[in-house]
Amino acid sequence: MEKQLVEPTTVLDVNFVKDVSKVIKCLGHPDRLRIVELLQSTPMKVKDIQAMVGLTQAVTSQHLRQMYHLGILRSTREGQNVIYSMGSPLVLRMLHCLEETQNMLKEDLRWAITMKSTAVE
Repeated sequence: MEKQLVEPTTVLDVNFVKDVSKVIKCLGHPDRLRIVELLQSTPMKVKDIQAMVGLTQAVTSQHLRQMYHLGILRSTREGQNVIYSMGSPLVLRMLHCLEETQNMLKEDLRWAITMKSTAVE
């Protein structure tokens, strides 16, 4: 009897996956993830972002530029200052999912510790 290959069914569009994978790759750097987390609540000047993440101005600007070119961030100029803000609702949803996952894992860890301590008694 000959086996027939079954085409896998996928929900995600191929082009969407390609675009999103670029965003995920960019956000795979911890400093960039910290920057978007800061910007999710309020737009900020480059020097304020730099101070909060503890990076040099050059490194901060490089991270911001990469995220800007992928549409993760937007920028506006006010005089000599460049103000960055979130430019992608996708990234906001991703941050929300990360926060939920972190909270879930913390809860799972508390449950595991509680179960372990009651098993020892």
